[in-house]
Amino acid sequence: MESLPSEIIHFIKQFRPLFRVEVFDTFCLLLTGLLIGEAKAGTVRSAVFAEADYQPQRLSDFFCRHKLSHQAFMAKLVAVALSLLYPAGLPKRLFWIADSTTTDKPFANKVAAIGLFHRSKQVVGRARHLKGQCFVFAAHLYKYGPTASQAWASLLVGALLYVKGKTIPALVGQLARHLRLPKGVRHVWLVDRGILSRPLIRALTTEQQYVLGRARANQVVYFAPRRQPRRGRKRLYGQKCRVDQLRKRFPERLQSQTMKLCVRGKARRVEVHAAEVQLRGVWRGQACAARVIIVVVPGLKMKPWYLLTTDLELDAVEAVRAYDGRYQIEVNMDEVKELGLGDYQGRSGQGVRRWPLLLCASQMLLKLMATEVLKVALPSLNWSWYRRENTVGQVRRRLIEYCRPRISRKKVESETSEKLAQATGFQ
Repeated sequence: MESLPSEIIHFIKQFRPLFRVEVFDTFCLLLTGLLIGEAKAGTVRSAVFAEADYQPQRLSDFFCRHKLSHQAFMAKLVAVALSLLYPAGLPKRLFWIADSTTTDKPFANKVAAIGLFHRSKQVVGRARHLKGQCFVFAAHLYKYGPTASQAWASLLVGALLYVKGKTIPALVGQLARHLRLPKGVRHVWLVDRGILSRPLIRALTTEQQYVLGRARANQVVYFAPRRQPRRGRKRLYGQKCRVDQLRKRFPERLQSQTMKLCVRGKARRVEVHAAEVQLRGVWRGQACAARVIIVVVPGLKMKPWYLLTTDLELDAVEAVRAYDGRYQIEVNMDEVKELGLGDYQGRSGQGVRRWPLLLCASQMLLKLMATEVLKVALPSLNWSWYRRENTVGQVRRRLIEYCRPRISRKKVESETSEKLAQATGFQ
C-alpha cells in the first residue's frame, strides 16, 4: 500500500472506522490488488503486497468469517463521494441511477444465487439463457468539467444480490434505505422502463424520495376530476388516457417546450410536452400525483419517449437532460465487469454479496481520478493508438505504471564495491 499515491491512501483510510485493525489491513490489500490488477486473477494474489509474515488465509476469511455491515459500507461510500463532489455544499437536488446486470458463470456449481437469466446480447457459441448471477447496482449521477461544457458522469455506490423471492424494484427500494442519503435534499432515482413500477414508487415515496423513469406506451394515467358530485362519494380520478394518446386526445392539457438534445450523435431540436396526471394503484384509496413528459424528435422516424416522474417541482427540460445521463450506469457496468465482477470464485453467499462492494469502492476511486475530482499525479502513457488519458481503464493502467518498480535504478556505492573497483583497476 505504501507504493500508492498519498491521495489514494487518504481515500482508503476514510473506511478505517468500519473494520477492526487486522481486518482493515486485509481490506487495504484487497483494494490495492483490485487497483493494480492482481486480485482479478484471484483474491489470494493480493498477498503479494503484504509483508512476509502475512497469512494469505486471512484474505479468504474476509469474505467468509469477518464481520462487516454492508449497509454501513454503502453509506460510507455515499458520504465520501458527496464530500468530494460537493465540497461547498449539497445542491437542491441529487440524481441517483439504479439498474441491474448479470454475470456469466457457465461452469459454476453450488454457488449462491446461481440461476438462468435471459441473455440480452447474443453471444456466438452460447445458449440463449445465461447461467450466472444478477446484481442490482446504484450509482450517483453528477456533472464534471468546465461550466460551459459540462458532461454527465456516474460512480457506483452500492450493490445488492438478486435472489429468488425478491424483485428488482423491491431491491432498488432496499438500496435507497441502505444508502442513508442526507436529509433536506430532493433525491430523484433514474430507472429504465423495466424497473419503473408501482412497488418502486411506493417504496421511494415512503423514504421521501422521487423517481424519474421511462414509461411504457400503454401506461394508463388519470387526470384530476374537475367537478365533484353534490351527493355521494367524492371522485378521486377524472378522465383516463394512455400516454401515447395524450397529444391526440388532450392537447390542451399539455405544456410544450423546445430544447436542444444530442440524438444519434448530433445536437437536434426536440419538443417536450408535459402534463400533471394521477396514478392509480400505488396507494389504496388514494391517488398518486405524477407528471408525464413526452419527448418528440421532429425529422426522425423515431417513436416518442414517454417519461414519468413523481417530482412535481422538477422542470420538464431538466428532467429530460437528467434522464439523458442515465446511460452512464451502462458505462459503469462495463467498468466494474472489467475490474472482475464475474471473476469471484467463492461459494458463500456472504462473499458473493461482499465482492461487488469492493468493486464499487475501486470503481469510485478510479472514476473520481478520471474526472479529475480527485487529482492524482500519474505518468502519461502517450500511446499513439489511444490518446485518451482520462478514462477509467487508462487511469488504471497509469496507476499500474506509477506503482511498477523501476528496473534500472541508481546503485548505491558501498565501501566493498569501491575497494573491488580499485583492486581490478576499473574506476
